[in-house]
Amino acid sequence: MFVVEDSAGFRQRLIAALEEVPGIRVVGWAGGEDEATAAIGRLRPRFVVLDIRLAQGSGLGVLEAAKRLDAPPIVAVLTNYPEPQYRTRCAELGADHFFYKAAGLDGLLDVCRRLAAKPEGTDHRA
Repeated sequence: MFVVEDSAGFRQRLIAALEEVPGIRVVGWAGGEDEATAAIGRLRPRFVVLDIRLAQGSGLGVLEAAKRLDAPPIVAVLTNYPEPQYRTRCAELGADHFFYKAAGLDGLLDVCRRLAAKPEGTDHRA
């Protein structure tokens, strides 16, 4: 799993919560679009958790680049911007899941548990 989040405090809490899920291991993180796109292309994670607003660039650019890979990762957008236009744009770019940060991490963690419970190559999209 790879995390794209520019808030250091939230990123640390998110990674700690994700790594409590049996079978989930965070292989890296980035706070900006260029860094995230390069790392995802190099590491080829199975799953990416992605914020829309980043310190540099946009999570939408990361999403678009990730979904162009030969074996694109499953992408869950986790954002403070739940407005319909963001949800729609993320879906158009291929996001598999969309979660609102303020609603809690339960939905994201449920998806992670399902992902970890199934062998690689199995479809985990909602």
